[in-house]
Amino acid sequence: MGSKVRAIAIFIAAVLFISAPGAVDARQKKSKSVYRVKYTYSSSLGYKWAQDRINQGYTTRLDGKAPTPNSYGSGIDVYIVDSGVGAEDCANHGSMVASVVSNLSIGIATGVNIISVKVLDCNGETTEEKLVNAINSIKETAVPSRSVVNISIGGPKSAAVDAAASSLGLMMPVVVSAGNEFTDACKTSPAGASNVITVGGVDKYQYMAWFSNHGQCVDIWAPGKSVDAIDKNGASRKVSGTSISAPLVTAAIAWVADRDNSTTMEAALTVFRESSDAPVMTPYHSGGKKPFSLWIRDVPVNWIRTDYPTSLP
Repeated sequence: MGSKVRAIAIFIAAVLFISAPGAVDARQKKSKSVYRVKYTYSSSLGYKWAQDRINQGYTTRLDGKAPTPNSYGSGIDVYIVDSGVGAEDCANHGSMVASVVSNLSIGIATGVNIISVKVLDCNGETTEEKLVNAINSIKETAVPSRSVVNISIGGPKSAAVDAAASSLGLMMPVVVSAGNEFTDACKTSPAGASNVITVGGVDKYQYMAWFSNHGQCVDIWAPGKSVDAIDKNGASRKVSGTSISAPLVTAAIAWVADRDNSTTMEAALTVFRESSDAPVMTPYHSGGKKPFSLWIRDVPVNWIRTDYPTSLP
């Protein structure tokens, strides 16, 4: 229980990211138990492009519209298991994750109640024991029918972490990031756990982000490259990583739960049912099956996928 688990770091992707001083290419670190990715500044792909993209099922041309009304999510508790939110967030990671869900400027579901579960230290690291305890604490306090859990954290394969995440995922939606090591998500935790929703990252054109983990354990894809976020100081950032993909799915579940007046588990299934099957441009996505790509419908529509899961992954 003493090995380190590192935040799947949101990193602000630069055009010259690989050559940036001190930057670490995640592909070179995929075999390490602990890894670090330097935050670097990004070139813009357009204001709120990711929020715009998930409101459109198939076209890559953006129409300038984000899901509306973005006040959806009222009555839903969103647990952010991370480095804290706001002043407590010395790693400046959890705040950006939370901003994608509920920030008044860029958030998808601004009506949610954010509950911070601080588990990462100022270096963005924690132990397996602390992570397991944090997950178990949610089981004891959350109201399952109105709760969604976001875990943008990952590390080496751990039976204990997977078991805790899987157990919680039987009660309420648990959304986790796939990881940024360009490897099989099944080989990491909690991305490889059962009963969780594992989110991979794509760019504006539906290409798998070069850093995103992939494989059979990735359940759904969402924007993960140069996504608008707000840091703990209220500053706008363009950030990349599957850490920023996961909260888009988390927000979508809260959105649909409010839209449909349903439980969060029912809403999670609806997110899959209403998702796009637009191809993800990668040979790694899901062994040849059609991918699920996040698509937030403003209102329920007649067209739905027939291959959606009957229970959460």
